[in-house]
Amino acid sequence: MKNFKPFTIEHLQVDQLDQFSPSRINYYLVFWWKNIPLGHIWLYNEDDSFERISFNQKVLEAIEKTVAYYASVQGKGDQTFWKNYLLASDKENLKQELDLIIPLQIDGKADSEKLSIVICTRNRPQAIDDCVKALMASHDKDFELIVVDNAPDDDRTEQVIKKYPDVKYVKEPLKGLDVARNTGARYATHGIIAYTDDDVIVEPNWSSLLKTVFRDPKTMAVTGLVIPVSLKTKAQYTFEKDWGFNKGYLPKIFGSAYFDANVNIGVPAWEVGAGANMAFRREVFDLVGWFDERLDVGASGCSGDSEFWYRIMAEGYQCNYYPQLFVYHQHREEMASLKSQIFNYMRGQVSSIFVQYENYHHSGDLFRLKKSLPNYYARRIYQAVKHLSWSSFFETLNEIHGCISGWLFYRKHRNVIREGSLLYLKSLKENAVVDERTVVSVVIPCYNHGRYLSKAIESILGQTHRNTEIIVVDDGSTDNTVSVCNSYPNVKYVRTERLGLSGARNTGIRYSTGNYLVFLDADDYLYADAFKINLKYFSDNGKVVFVSGSHDKVDDEGNLLPTSKPAERWAENYEGLLNGNYIAMEATVMYRKELFYSFFFDPQLKACEDYDINLNITRYFPTVTHTEKIAAYRIHGANMSADKILMLDYVMKVLERQKSKLRSGKQIEAYEAGVKVWQDYYTS
Repeated sequence: MKNFKPFTIEHLQVDQLDQFSPSRINYYLVFWWKNIPLGHIWLYNEDDSFERISFNQKVLEAIEKTVAYYASVQGKGDQTFWKNYLLASDKENLKQELDLIIPLQIDGKADSEKLSIVICTRNRPQAIDDCVKALMASHDKDFELIVVDNAPDDDRTEQVIKKYPDVKYVKEPLKGLDVARNTGARYATHGIIAYTDDDVIVEPNWSSLLKTVFRDPKTMAVTGLVIPVSLKTKAQYTFEKDWGFNKGYLPKIFGSAYFDANVNIGVPAWEVGAGANMAFRREVFDLVGWFDERLDVGASGCSGDSEFWYRIMAEGYQCNYYPQLFVYHQHREEMASLKSQIFNYMRGQVSSIFVQYENYHHSGDLFRLKKSLPNYYARRIYQAVKHLSWSSFFETLNEIHGCISGWLFYRKHRNVIREGSLLYLKSLKENAVVDERTVVSVVIPCYNHGRYLSKAIESILGQTHRNTEIIVVDDGSTDNTVSVCNSYPNVKYVRTERLGLSGARNTGIRYSTGNYLVFLDADDYLYADAFKINLKYFSDNGKVVFVSGSHDKVDDEGNLLPTSKPAERWAENYEGLLNGNYIAMEATVMYRKELFYSFFFDPQLKACEDYDINLNITRYFPTVTHTEKIAAYRIHGANMSADKILMLDYVMKVLERQKSKLRSGKQIEAYEAGVKVWQDYYTS
């Protein structure tokens, strides 16, 4: 389109078409029946040639397949009456027919699962404000909203979110969209995790509809329609015409049949939908891994979402597309920005296809890279030269450049350890390495325990193993925590706002750079040889992934209290933990850092989160527990463990999670014994 003119977007109910009286401008018209999108047309109306009959015919052609689909779903068979009513502008009869044909919602009742919504943002405070404001206007406000501020240059986004006290703000220091997506999933506490972007405006029914679309247990991902907010520039028009997120108006299932039909020629996973409007079952991250952080913005360019959908389908699950689940997206306005966007699309797509082949060795991925894409671009170049279309020629070169860049990017980042399932924790197969250069990172979550914090920090600075790193995560303290940290220039200080103990620990992990990790509560402290002792056990037992020791109990003043004698554990630690939490103090545990590519402290748990993560780890990996005392556990009035009702509730929840994972009679016996042990312990 050489002489581009803007398009006005209008949304029209199909029984109100007679109210549309176009001016001599271009239109992008979206047709609806109540809150169900049916189709769209591009209307080039630059003269006075508008004819009502011709217009109604175009509308019919745009929505016919969609209405026929809903008629078949409702068991109405082949419906023709509504077509005649539409062409004749018979509003009353058309309304009656469509009321019978088209359902008012996707599915029946809402799922029992609750909803977490994650928005990933970076340096766009106005956009995030608009996005959050729209979500706050949802008809169903029963959801958890998490804003992940990805490597921001300033605190403008944080200041915006402070206007919304119910929104959970998380600052993610590592740049990358898929890093932010993974972080959001870790902080989410509900069974359905939805994602949208800061340049998206959701419609008021979005949150309630999301709760109705996971009825099929094989459905692990859901996407929806994305409608443009504006088409006032050539860049926006070009994107929507050639690259838009609109995947049509018919619901689709992307499962085994779709995957098998395309696997030999390369599964076009990007057809599933758009990352601006997607949701997942929380459990999918355990089943297929996390978003691959090599992909998307901040890394390869894009396609982290499509590679994730590919994995879901490859593992035998399905992704569903529902056009009724719609949002509005603000496309980029400048051609230079669009050019960069398309370059990154192709760079990310090629990178993601290589990653797919790395994971599954499906020959179709190589076929797409070596045959399909080269042939496609050869035809594009031939047509551009033949018709002397130089704009098309240079657009094609930009895409080819992106493809080559994606190939080069993957060559530098292939076969790396990534955030994901246990399959990708390759380095844990190697022996633990310990020498004088080994760095131990210590994460200290602190909420209004500033009076104890100096003792905790000094206990780390006084370690006989000197190579340490200290990260204090101040989780919204109102006491002197920040001033205590400021008195120690080598302490990394990170501020969060009431994420809870699990969330604070997870945040500390993201800021850590050491080879090993220790989690020390601010009111406890370590003995001088703590790191030396645990590292020695790693040296002597290279295959273990964590080492834990014993501890003393002390009162508020540091005086020793009676402590039960611990037992050593050298094998079958999963069964041992099922039978009872013999790791009685989390600060005695030293972890290999690589574990946290897959495992994390669960923010859903207000207590027993350490018991939960250690059970999950020992299901797969060997560990050691010794009897040497390496830490002091302070007993005072604010200890959560003193609340026996709360502790029993959460320890039972943690054990219940393991029930479906038990694989042997020995594990089942240990589980049943553990239930009785905990009930006796907290009710005696």
